[in-house]
Amino acid sequence: MIKFLPKNVNYYLRATFLCSMIFLSSCASFYEQNLAYNNQVQQGNYTQAKDLLSKSKYMNMTKNNILLLLNRGYLDYMLGNYDTAINDFNNADIIIEDQRKKFGSEVLSFVSNPGVKPYKTEDFENVMVNFYKALSFINKNNYEGATVECRRINEKLYSLNDKYKSKRANNRYSDDAFAHYLMGLVYEAQNDHNNAFIAYRNAYKIYDEIYTKKFETPAPTQLKYDILRSARNTGLANEVEFFKKKFEFNDSIKIADKNEGGELIFFWFNGFCPRKHEWSLNFATSANGAGMMTFYDENEDVSIPFNTNTLSSNERSSLKNVSAVRVAFPKYIERRPVYQKAKIITEETKDIKLEKVEDINKIAFTCLKDRMLREMGNSLLRLAVKQGLEAYARSKDENLGALVSILNAVTEKADTRNWQTLPHSISFARIPLKKGQNTIKLKITDSTGSSEIKEFTFEGKGNTEFFTYSSLESYN
Repeated sequence: MIKFLPKNVNYYLRATFLCSMIFLSSCASFYEQNLAYNNQVQQGNYTQAKDLLSKSKYMNMTKNNILLLLNRGYLDYMLGNYDTAINDFNNADIIIEDQRKKFGSEVLSFVSNPGVKPYKTEDFENVMVNFYKALSFINKNNYEGATVECRRINEKLYSLNDKYKSKRANNRYSDDAFAHYLMGLVYEAQNDHNNAFIAYRNAYKIYDEIYTKKFETPAPTQLKYDILRSARNTGLANEVEFFKKKFEFNDSIKIADKNEGGELIFFWFNGFCPRKHEWSLNFATSANGAGMMTFYDENEDVSIPFNTNTLSSNERSSLKNVSAVRVAFPKYIERRPVYQKAKIITEETKDIKLEKVEDINKIAFTCLKDRMLREMGNSLLRLAVKQGLEAYARSKDENLGALVSILNAVTEKADTRNWQTLPHSISFARIPLKKGQNTIKLKITDSTGSSEIKEFTFEGKGNTEFFTYSSLESYN
């Protein structure tokens, strides 16, 4: 296919041409390439979706190994195959932690696009691996395993923040409130009230200082009662009074005990997280002297200063002739859930509203925007290499240079892969149970006011039960 290229054209130019041929024949986004799989998941046909996943040549490519494991783990979780799900998520976790850039894929990414590299999870996707492992352990009544996974979430986020701080880069998803809340719920299910209080207190702090402002997710009212109850059960009278004042609760507030039949922790996973698509910025450039160059896009009001002193002399030379350039980036497209609110109806208590504890949709948009700001320099470096190849080709053959210019435009593509089966948001309610059989009704309401009721039966045995229900309806 590339025999007509001059022999003295270097390896990178050949790689550019080869990759462009591949991407000319595959311009669909990751979501579009896996549409049949996504449709089966949305219809709740998990076994059929798993079959499609195993037969997909694209999903079974080495570069997509993490996404294959994440999707397979999700399907096994939804099918109730918790041991298999944990195994898949463990393998994905190992790859994520040990992921190292290989020279071959890194070279190709500079001359084509990041989609040729092994997929690297977004920060929140990395965290959700441990969420699903924790929930799988909970369903196996292995609370110790669930606690370990919650701790792993915090360790991951602390490690990421240390890395971002060293780069003086923005990162608004610096801690996960729901991870701390889930840890508190698991501790309290084991009657470890002291550690439950600490986890609840930490969760409230993150909701108050980070989630309310950055993700529009305030602390759930239920969390405030959980703090007071666990503090009282630990014997921390001063903490009880402190948080009563902080929450502006009056002295007559009743701190409920666990019911004789126990309680139900009901999680509602609503819809699906956003999918990635491509967008591009058309930058104009200006040299500021002293090796500094500014790339700016007036339409998007984006201005990026870039220190060219970090580049090689050849790369700096190639940038001197650049006056305008197009750079492709991934962007998220929200998949709005059909149902907008939900409540629990029981025989024994008044209706209980499900409160949002994690807005994955908003976290996803925020994480991607922060990452784009951190990685803009790498994208521009990749562009500089492309421009250098074009200049080299033109110096050898004007027609070949024109061809490379076209190929550079074609292969400037964004990586649109992502873990698309994560929920749009997670809500929860704590429901007291009576001894014996309990009928619980979930009422979910869409934007038009139309409602649907799902009915469940739980046995009150005096302990804490965990249950997850997923609404799969969404506007794609």
